[in-house]
Amino acid sequence: MKDNSKNTEHIFDTKFDESNCKLSLDDMLLDLKVLIKEYYCGTFTNDGKSLKITLNNGQKFLLNMTAI
Repeated sequence: MKDNSKNTEHIFDTKFDESNCKLSLDDMLLDLKVLIKEYYCGTFTNDGKSLKITLNNGQKFLLNMTAI
């Protein structure tokens, strides 16, 4: 799996007006990556359509996301 993860972090705005902006799939995955990293220790890889999570204890997860 190719690692296209970004090294940027989003700033979450509680007054965000969704009607004026469309989020990309990559933006949503990056936001989820930032949130999940607050709770779990491991490696997080974003390939543009999914988020691969490898925890320090060896467990692996793959979160697939599709815009509908």
